Amino acid sequence: MGLKQEPFVVAQSFSVVDPYDPDDPNIIDLSNTLDPKTVATVDVCVKNPQKTQVSIDSMAQIAVGATQSSETFKVTYEIMRNGTTIATINDEMDYVPTGSFPDAGRHTNFPNFPVLDNNPSAGINTYDLVCTRLSATSFIFVASRSLKATVFTL
Repeated sequence: MGLKQEPFVVAQSFSVVDPYDPDDPNIIDLSNTLDPKTVATVDVCVKNPQKTQVSIDSMAQIAVGATQSSETFKVTYEIMRNGTTIATINDEMDYVPTGSFPDAGRHTNFPNFPVLDNNPSAGINTYDLVCTRLSATSFIFVASRSLKATVFTL
């Protein structure tokens, strides 16, 4: 009698107390437009790809240190498997300051999305969460974030 194979989980996460603290080593600066940054990575070993599904869950805290004026900023989130994009979200947000500065000049967004990978390759699969700043004049940071892969054998 063999062991019953249950789903297993692989995860990487980073916690940031103050997403506007540039000295925090876990903050990733998206200062350069169109410069993709890998913000989290997990490796999954797949033995039988025909009978395996990988559920990917991700979250990224996007912190925008805007000026006192309104603006629109755009960030793309990609889930990649072995360097190939398997899911993309284009996030466009309008920022309108309220209250008094400096708090009026801050905005935080928590985009997340699940992806089901029905076609993993045999062997080690590297899943990456990649963020790219597409536009904005403000400072944009990736603060707390996580990437979780749950592997199901069918």
